[in-house]
Amino acid sequence: RDGVILNNRYRIVRQIGRGGFGRAYLAEDTQRYRELCVLKEFVPQVASENPTNTLSDRELHQAEDLFEREAGILYKLNHSQVPRFETLLKTRIDGRRSLFLVQEYIEGKSYWELLKRQGKLSEAEVIQMIKEVLPVLDYIHDAELIHRDISPDNLILRDLDQRPVLIDFGCVK
Repeated sequence: RDGVILNNRYRIVRQIGRGGFGRAYLAEDTQRYRELCVLKEFVPQVASENPTNTLSDRELHQAEDLFEREAGILYKLNHSQVPRFETLLKTRIDGRRSLFLVQEYIEGKSYWELLKRQGKLSEAEVIQMIKEVLPVLDYIHDAELIHRDISPDNLILRDLDQRPVLIDFGCVK
């Protein structure tokens, strides 16, 4: 989808991730001075990768509800270490209905990338990361939410201030 422009606004730069609900793209918001953002596209993996093992209509509807729920959760959260929600975008691509969650792009490396590059984190780095993630978890728990997928893949060390940012609220309960 590189180069595709959605709703005369979001130009996809490249795919940056893939998960159970679909794909994530780095995009530019052409109406906000080419500000970078993330577009998470709802494309259930099972249906898109194996046509003989497609989801039932009921399962597809449930998956879409969960995807929209993630957008609603991000909309309600307002924390500097959680990506800012921009919009839920319903559009058509190649004649098919598509659903995208648009959120703030966090410039940095995931802790998984850091682990692959460095081999391991020092004790001091781990303690610092935990100290900086705990207030985020406290905030989320005060909102009566549980993230349920805290992993090195879902924590990004933000370049701007070297603070961890918690991403991917698809499994929140």
